Amino acid sequence: MENPVMKRILEEYDKIESNPSDDFMFRKLDWDSYEWQGALRGPSGTEFEGGIYHVLLQFPIEYPWKEPAFIFLTENGSFSIETKTNARLNWDPSRRLRQAFLQLIDLMPDCPDFESDSIEHKEKRRDLARKSRAAAREYGNGERRKLINKIHQHMLRDVPQLQQTRNTSLTQRCEEEVVLDRVRSTQMESDRSVIVEDKCNIKNSLEKRILEEYNEIESNPSYDFTCLTQSWNKYEWQYAIRGPCETEFEDGIYHGMVQFSVGYPSMPPSIVFLTENGCFKIQTSASLKRLPYWQPSCSVRNFLVAVIEEMPSYSNGDLVPVENNREARRRLAINSRAEAPKYGSVERQKLIAEIHEHLLIKTSVPELSPVTSQASNGTGGGLVFNINFIFRDAFNVIFGNTLKSICGNAFGGSNADNVGVSNSMNEAPNPMIRILFSVLMFFFIILFGFWSYKK
Repeated sequence: MENPVMKRILEEYDKIESNPSDDFMFRKLDWDSYEWQGALRGPSGTEFEGGIYHVLLQFPIEYPWKEPAFIFLTENGSFSIETKTNARLNWDPSRRLRQAFLQLIDLMPDCPDFESDSIEHKEKRRDLARKSRAAAREYGNGERRKLINKIHQHMLRDVPQLQQTRNTSLTQRCEEEVVLDRVRSTQMESDRSVIVEDKCNIKNSLEKRILEEYNEIESNPSYDFTCLTQSWNKYEWQYAIRGPCETEFEDGIYHGMVQFSVGYPSMPPSIVFLTENGCFKIQTSASLKRLPYWQPSCSVRNFLVAVIEEMPSYSNGDLVPVENNREARRRLAINSRAEAPKYGSVERQKLIAEIHEHLLIKTSVPELSPVTSQASNGTGGGLVFNINFIFRDAFNVIFGNTLKSICGNAFGGSNADNVGVSNSMNEAPNPMIRILFSVLMFFFIILFGFWSYKK
């Protein structure tokens, strides 16, 4: 009778062999059926970028009901070497090794086996990444060393350019993978239900809630943001948002991650920015003012919209103290459209590129105009000359208080007492205000001319 454990191991190996990844490479050992030799590529945009980290994969006889052991051989500053890593992979029998490999790469910046995150340790990890490319680790017998060197040479090659792909729904992705598995091998027919569960597992209320929210966003897409799920981590989404209008962030494309905790939706998700923006720090959980007001009835859609609205408040960015750094934030917004950030594995980078291309195609706003500054006149100025800001600020200063006393909240809404006629979210004045402003300016010019003539 065929060993079901060995059957599962060989099936997963054949799948990886027939669909190789740029993020990792693994080879089975001829002398040990329960062990693979492999290597992972360090995630882009981190101190591990460019590194080649060799790993031993050991299968227990209870696999897949018991988690396999990952043992790093290359010193990296994140995972302990020559011992089973403490990384939490949320393992269950339906998970596949491809997903586990990608999740290990994602976990490297979190340093599961080390607590220190000082600048000195980051520099050490960068140095270890450079050394890991220079030569493969000498480990084991002669046959194993030959295999390690072969894997190392393969991983040294350059990663091919990413191809832009159009967005597809979660349901479509699941169906496509099932079809591929059905064609690939008749032996996999009996395991199709497991393959579907691999991508669309709704075995508990948490995963069901996450999937329902994603499907709702897919069926009712937003102009303000786009999200995609990750095949290797069902508790994390990749997203990008647009900067709010009438601010220095306008038309910017800001990428990041939505990370769900086991307490979701009782606990809010974490929002991590990957694009430099001058407001929120990158590659760390953003400190949002709305976090204390989170309720289980809230959704990711509403949360992302709230993040966009909060950007002009300069939550915890390094550019906050200086008002004239609006110019720097505007420059970052323009740069954010030119290229998506580089972060994580190649598979993650494909998702980021797909989202970026989608938002660039979907946009219907006019082309960005560069920001000019008074610094060129030699006075050291930095005032941003943006017609939208000038119009709004001048209108509020000259006419805001007068119109408030006459019209009350008719023009400014509930926030008129705080910010003049425009509301607190930096919205543009409505058409009635623009018309009234133009009429007042017209009569002012006529009176000024008449007064000058009489004088």
